[in-house]
Amino acid sequence: MGVGWRFLEIGRRLERGIQIARTLSRLTSAKAPDGALDMMLEIGDSVMTHRRQYPVQAGRRTVIDLLALDPLNPRSILFQLERLKAEIGLLPSLGGEGHMSPAAKEILQLNTAIAIKEPSDMTAKALDDLAHEIGGLYNSLAKAYFG
Repeated sequence: MGVGWRFLEIGRRLERGIQIARTLSRLTSAKAPDGALDMMLEIGDSVMTHRRQYPVQAGRRTVIDLLALDPLNPRSILFQLERLKAEIGLLPSLGGEGHMSPAAKEILQLNTAIAIKEPSDMTAKALDDLAHEIGGLYNSLAKAYFG
């Protein structure tokens, strides 16, 4: 895959991560309307996966677990971060061989921080902060490669 395609893939993963985090923040909050969790599963294209993994009706914990913290769900935030880590790691090195770029360090820290979270840790504020941090990756990449 060429560098141009790699940047397109990175952009797609950044956008999906931001949007899922923001939408989860709104639809899993205490102020969310009735049916919001089911709507979130529809938006995340994960209704069938939820039914297969959880023998219970959609609840805040199961929806966040599936759409934020499941490393095997292609729609989850953690899945997006894992792919971002891999793609950013394959970008041309700017700091010399053997050194991680600032963006590579940033995605590694963010990925690790989310990988160890529990669904109860993912409050509306934490999800909004996560969306902001994922957006910060865009700024780091833009500064390093296009600035």
